[in-house]
Amino acid sequence: MIANVKARFSNGALMPLEPLDLEEGEEVMVSIEDGPVLDTISQESEGKLSPAPEVPSISDLLREIRESATKVSWDDLPADGAKNLKHYLYGWPKEDDR
Repeated sequence: MIANVKARFSNGALMPLEPLDLEEGEEVMVSIEDGPVLDTISQESEGKLSPAPEVPSISDLLREIRESATKVSWDDLPADGAKNLKHYLYGWPKEDDR
């Protein structure tokens, strides 16, 4: 189970501010984020935040990159880039064409 829960630190212990669906003695992993993050979580759960802007998909980003490059620049790329990656990145000898 993954949950975002507001808690208060008091007398050396974290005290959740809402009920938890946990068995007595159950161990959990706790991540601590302070300040405005907690306010954001409560506003989000109360529906006060506006939805996040739409994020473009990876395919949209790749299409944009492809379309922004000139045709000549794509023609200049090596056809054996994957096979000879170490050659192009580090100057290693090229693999034999097989």
